[in-house]
Formats: sequence, structure tokens, C-alpha cells
Amino acid sequence: MSRFSETTILFAVLACAFDLVSHTASAQQLTQGAAPQVVVSGSAEVLIPPSSASFSIGIVTSGQTSAAAAQENARISKAVLEALERAGLTHEEIKGSRLQVSPHWEYDDKGQHPKRTAFDATNSIQVATDNLPQVGTYIDVALSSGATNASEIAFSAKDVAEARRRALSQAVAAARADGETIAHAGGGELGDVQLLSTEKINDVPGVAMEEIVVSASRAGGRSVNSDVIPSQIKVSATVIARWRFVSTATAK
Repeated sequence: MSRFSETTILFAVLACAFDLVSHTASAQQLTQGAAPQVVVSGSAEVLIPPSSASFSIGIVTSGQTSAAAAQENARISKAVLEALERAGLTHEEIKGSRLQVSPHWEYDDKGQHPKRTAFDATNSIQVATDNLPQVGTYIDVALSSGATNASEIAFSAKDVAEARRRALSQAVAAARADGETIAHAGGGELGDVQLLSTEKINDVPGVAMEEIVVSASRAGGRSVNSDVIPSQIKVSATVIARWRFVSTATAK
């Protein structure tokens, strides 16, 4: 090996050693200079009564042609809407409808050779109401008038701001209680707050909605009993908290 190569290798080794010592010293300084902290999360839930409900009424029909399926669906949908209006549902509470017509396919025993045997028409009527005591009645009336099912039944509260603030307050208190327990167990106490941050855990922040599905075959004019009990709305909050850790241990 030439003298030039030996010098180059020696220089490279010395450079690596210097770099390692430098990084080690920096890490020690960072560790020694960093103030110890206590980091915890806290969660809380507040229950409030619902103020509104929404649901979807489904009408499904079949026919040998798409026109026949759609016409039969329109006839039943009209009867359902008229019955709902007689039961007290207003035009403003009917938020819209969506009709879909598609071919109905049947397959052989091997799941092959599809054959179109009919057409299916499905109409979904969207309803939103503040008249919670009548929700069960509306569903009964719809099913008794020829509707196939009632689905996506959800209860919600319009104003959750105050409940959200209560949940946040309770979540912070829970986080502090846990933080104090951790600090005391570690021989110290909590110092100044370094961070308080909320965390979203729902699509609608802090609001949980219960969903129910009710279905029935056409009752041929007979009454259908659907008891719908509004559930409490759960408003939840989660916070992340960080405090400075202050040691109270007596030096020996």
C-alpha cells in the first residue's frame, strides 16, 4: 500500500472519530439541557338529548320492463307520501328523493350465464324532522302504505357548543389529574403548562349519532309497529396536555 493511501485512510478514520465524538457531545448537551416534562391525554363525554331526527324511506318495485318498474314505484311512492302528509309530515320535512332503475340478473347454478329477468326500481325518500315523538309513527305509516324499509335513522342535536365546552373542561381536568399522579409518582409535581391541544375524533367534532334500520315486507294495509326510541347524543372531547416536571425530591 502506498504512503498516499495510508495517509488517506488515516485521515478518514480520524474524521469519522471526530464526527462521532461531536454527535455524542451534542446529544449529551441536548439531554442535559432539556427540561423534563409530563405529557398526558384526557377524554370526556357529555350526554345531551337529541333535537332532530333524519331517516330514509325505501320503496323497491320490480317489473318486466324498466317503465313498468318505474311506474309501479311512482304509484307506491305517491301513496306513501300522501299517507305521511296525513300523519302530519310537512313538505319542508321531506328533503328529497332519488330514483334508480336497474336490470335484475339471475345466474345459473355455477354462477355463470347471467340472464335478465326483470327490472328493479328503488326510490329513497329523505326525511328530516324535529318532531321526535312522531318518528315511529311516520315509519309505521310509510311501511303500512307500501314502503319496503326505513333506514339511516339518526338522531342529532343542533347546538352542541355548550356541551362541547363542558366536555373539553372535563377532559382537561382528567388530563391534569393523571398528570399529577404521574408527577407525584416520579418524585415531583406539575409546573407550568407547556401545551394544551384538542384532538378531533369524529367527522362532526365530538358528536356521535345512533343509526337504526327498520324493514318490513309490504303489509297489505295492515299496521306495522316500529318503536323508535331517541337515544342520547354523546358529545366527546380529547385533549393532549404537557406540563413541566418539577422535582421535589430531597437531595441526599
